[in-house]
Amino acid sequence: MKKKLLLGTTALIAAGVVSSGVVQAAEEPITAGVGGYFRTAMAFVSQDDAVGELADAAQSNTIGNDIEINVSGSTTLDNGITAGFSANIEGNGAAAGSAALDERYVFFRGSFGQIQVGQHESARQQMTNFSPSGNYNFGINSPFFVFGNPGNGSGIFNVRTYSDGLGDEDNIKLIYFSPTFNGFRIGASYSPEDGTNGQYGGNAGDAVGGFQNNASIGADYSGNFGDFGVRVMAAWEGYVLENCNAAANVQTCNNNPDSTQFGGTISFGEWSIGGGWLETEQVTFNTAGSGRERTDFDIGIAWWSGSFGVGLGYGVAESDQADNTTDEFTLTELNGTYVLGPGIDVGATIRRGDFDDGTVTGGSDNQFTTFAISAAMNF
Repeated sequence: MKKKLLLGTTALIAAGVVSSGVVQAAEEPITAGVGGYFRTAMAFVSQDDAVGELADAAQSNTIGNDIEINVSGSTTLDNGITAGFSANIEGNGAAAGSAALDERYVFFRGSFGQIQVGQHESARQQMTNFSPSGNYNFGINSPFFVFGNPGNGSGIFNVRTYSDGLGDEDNIKLIYFSPTFNGFRIGASYSPEDGTNGQYGGNAGDAVGGFQNNASIGADYSGNFGDFGVRVMAAWEGYVLENCNAAANVQTCNNNPDSTQFGGTISFGEWSIGGGWLETEQVTFNTAGSGRERTDFDIGIAWWSGSFGVGLGYGVAESDQADNTTDEFTLTELNGTYVLGPGIDVGATIRRGDFDDGTVTGGSDNQFTTFAISAAMNF
C-alpha cells in the first residue's frame, strides 16, 4: 500500500476562457504527492562449471538495489472528469546509476473510461496477469534481482510473460481503458514509433531494426463469487519493422513481429493460484527461412496471512535459434515475506535455474542455485 507524502498544491491558471474573455480557475487545484519504493537484496550464487557447461559465476555473492520515485497529482472537475499526471524516476541503472525519468504520462478518467498519453507500457503489458508469489521482490516472473545468469547466447535470463522484448516498452503512445462492465474491461494502445518522444528531430526516417505502428488490444475480467475470486486476461500486441537491413534488397526479417498473451488467477481465502503465457514472433528468421518464436509461461501458488507470505512457482522460457534448434530455460522458486510494518518488509528466496542448449554439438548447458534475502520500503 502506497502512502503519499503531500508536497503542496499548484493552482491551474487559464483553465478555460469564456466568450467574455474572463479566465476561469479550476474547481480544485491539483494535489501532487510523492511515492515509490526502495528495494535491496543480497544473493549467494552457485553455478555449475563441469565439462560441457559454462564457467562459474563471477562472484558467489552479490548485492543489488532497485529504486523508483513517483511524483503524481490529480484533480476532479465539477463535470466528474479526473485529470492528472504521473512521472517516475527510475534508479535501476547499472554503473551509470539512475536512468532519470522513466514512465511519464498524463491521464483523463471519467464515465468514458481512462485515457493515458505519454511514455507508458502498452495496454497489453498493463493488463498482464502475474503468477502469485510469496515475495514480489523475487518471484518467477519478477524483473527484480535476477542474480543467477543462465550464461547463454539466447538472450534468456529470466522468465517473462509481461515484456515481449521487441520494442521500447515505454515508447510514447496513446492508451485507452474502457469502464468496467460486470467485471469486464477492454484496453487498447497505439504508438506511431519506437521512440520516447517524436519532437526535437525524433521523427526521423526509417531506422534499421526500428519499429513503428506499435498497437495492442486486450480484455480482462475480474469477479468475486463468495470466497472465490477470479481474474482472466487475453491480449495481443503487434509491430511494423521500419527497415530490416541497411540494404533494402536483403530480407532476413519478419516485418510484422507480434505477441499473444493469456493469463489468469483464482483466489480462495488466503490462497491463490495462477499464471500466464506469452508467445512472441521474433524479428529474425532461422536458417530454414521460417520465423523464430519465444514462448514463456509461469505458474505459481501463494499463501498470505497477516504479516506472512509464502509462494512456490515454476516457469519455462523457450527460444528458437538460427540453427533450427530450441533453447530452454526453467526456473523453480520458493520464497517468503514477513511484513515488519506499514510499507516495510523482509523476505528470502531459493531458486534453481536450468538452461538447456538445444545445439547438438558445441552447446553449453548451465545450472545455478541462488539463495537471496531482501528488504523493501514502500512509501
